[in-house]
Amino acid sequence: MGDRDATRFSSGGMGESLISGRADRTDTLLAFVDRSLLQHVQDSLTAALDMSVQFVDGSGRTLTEPTDALRRAASDTLLGQLLTGETDEEDGVFRAPVQVEGQKLAILELLREDPAGNPVDPRRLAVGIELIHLIADSLTRLCEQEVASRHRVEELAVLYRVSSILSAQRDLRKVLDQAAHAVGEVMNARAVSIRLLDEEHGTLETRASYRLSADYLEKGALDVESSPIFTTAMAGEPVYVSDMGRDPRVLYPEEARAEGIVSMLCVGMAYQGRAIGTVQVFAGTKRRFTEFESDLVVALAQLLAAAIENARLDEERREKDKLVNQLNLAASVQRRMLPKGKPSDRRLDVAARYIPSLELAGDFYDFIRLERHLGVVIGDVVGKGVAASLLMASVRASLRAFAQDLYDIDEIMSRVNRALTRDTLDSEFATLFYGVIDPDTLRMTYCNAGHEPPILRRRAKLYQLNAGGLVVGVDRDAAYEKGLWDLETDDVLVLTTDGVTEATSFDGEQFGRERLNAAVLAAEGNADQIMNHLLWEVRRFTGIRRASDDTTIVVIRVTDG
Repeated sequence: MGDRDATRFSSGGMGESLISGRADRTDTLLAFVDRSLLQHVQDSLTAALDMSVQFVDGSGRTLTEPTDALRRAASDTLLGQLLTGETDEEDGVFRAPVQVEGQKLAILELLREDPAGNPVDPRRLAVGIELIHLIADSLTRLCEQEVASRHRVEELAVLYRVSSILSAQRDLRKVLDQAAHAVGEVMNARAVSIRLLDEEHGTLETRASYRLSADYLEKGALDVESSPIFTTAMAGEPVYVSDMGRDPRVLYPEEARAEGIVSMLCVGMAYQGRAIGTVQVFAGTKRRFTEFESDLVVALAQLLAAAIENARLDEERREKDKLVNQLNLAASVQRRMLPKGKPSDRRLDVAARYIPSLELAGDFYDFIRLERHLGVVIGDVVGKGVAASLLMASVRASLRAFAQDLYDIDEIMSRVNRALTRDTLDSEFATLFYGVIDPDTLRMTYCNAGHEPPILRRRAKLYQLNAGGLVVGVDRDAAYEKGLWDLETDDVLVLTTDGVTEATSFDGEQFGRERLNAAVLAAEGNADQIMNHLLWEVRRFTGIRRASDDTTIVVIRVTDG
């Protein structure tokens, strides 16, 4: 091996004929072989042949770095070892294993003697040793790449299969059960457990399992902070336990031995960075999970986390739909409690409008026909939503019941107050105005229980109807007084709830009593026109800002008949 010749390996001319129709370039060997493998082959050949070797592409550009002097001198070092007997041969045989993932796939053997039994020249033997190690190392690396590719294909196939199973379900329990079964089959596991995090209590609860007994599952919820295994897994790092019966981190080693589970791989599940649970894969014997198996369980856990959240969202959506349907039914019932139309009396022109801020509201108005008289009601129950609507229905029913049997309006209000106080909490009350008008004499008797004082407009002057007492539902023994007004032609009576005066602009300012008074004074026309004018003034003040409270207006205009 005196003079050093130069050998160049060109990788050109293999491009698009191998993979037709692809736009990405495949005209260099690096598209198929890792650069480090090419460098290793080049360095080994350089040392074995004692010649300069270089990989270049079809255009002459180098694909590897030049082999340094230390690597070129390796063959000389090996030759020296052969001559002094310092080699690792065994029984005159040199061996180079092809080994992947701890398993020997093949062994290349080189004998000291040629087929005729004659000793091989040390220089030729040194070259041969270099070459069998080069071939073995190259085959090992190619096999590792092939194994990695197969693992990736297998992983994608498993993920596709499991995702197909999970995507067909929207029920959370079914998703978890099928996921536990799928993971158990894919991993050829003795058992599988899926725990979900209860964020409120900081515990992990078993929600699905595969081939675990009821006795083992009876351990119940597990406190996350009490277990370093689950704390680590929930933080995103898979945890391997070789023997659950002996590992001090395991909380129930005796139960594990009784169940027949030995090794465990615990992986956390997270969705958008938020931990939601864990997946435990159990083996019936001591089993060292490979890197591929660990990565596969991590990928399955991520897939399962997304499926769990989708199922949860779907479950929440279904529950929300049920609630919306119930609210719509309740709102329909509540709307049916409102008067079907407005009363027709010869001298009373009446208009009313009810605008809830939610599906269910606490505002209400009513007209009660009492033989020749007309009862007018407006009220506002504290709060909003379901509770307010139920309380409103109770107030309305009580008032209607007592109004039919009693004449004195102050006694009617006292009875309503006692009934409400008896059946409600201290925080549940209502404001209520009740007036009775005789269409013939135009005398109005009324009682105001803490409600926004109705406004009586007479000849450009405004009067407030304050006579009454405390809101109903607070003090059982509250006393009420009645007020009297003799109405006249062109009088206008305006009843509102606080949704009008407390309507808020974008600047946070309330519509207020003064603006309401000004709007009542400026309103003209019949009852409907007056009501629409008041609503327009409120809307003009608030703009497109959504109302935070219910709005109710009743307008009664006295005509000459």
